[in-house]
Amino acid sequence: MTRQEFLQDLRLALQGQLSQTAINENVRYYDTYIMEEVRKGSSEQEVIGRLGSPRLIAKTLIDTTDSFGRAAGSTYYTGSYGQAESAGGSYTDDFREQKSRGLRLNSWYGKLLLIAVAILVIVVVANVIAFLLPILVPIIIIFLIYSLFFGNKR
Repeated sequence: MTRQEFLQDLRLALQGQLSQTAINENVRYYDTYIMEEVRKGSSEQEVIGRLGSPRLIAKTLIDTTDSFGRAAGSTYYTGSYGQAESAGGSYTDDFREQKSRGLRLNSWYGKLLLIAVAILVIVVVANVIAFLLPILVPIIIIFLIYSLFFGNKR
């Protein structure tokens, strides 16, 4: 099987099961992976043989979609030892990398954090206003009285 045949079979197996973006991302990953392995000295057939069946890879990718029906990000099935890998390494490495990038606002905990921060800001602003209001009201009244009686009269 050639690289083009492998990629075409993978694309067909994923069609209708994942978003077009996820399909393109996964096909691009495997295309790059095969080309890199060929540059390292392996033959195209050896690399494709190690990867295994494109249909099995597609099934693994489809099974790793999240509860919202989106692909689970950069998770790819390598075929060797029946394990899934991220583009940069193992699941653990990928998790650490995502964690180090900080919270994402498109996740539920990111949105919850954003709401909590907004409520905190509102409470702080309300307390500052409540604290300053008794001080500012007499100053404003004194300023108005002064400007009415002693202001610049023309």
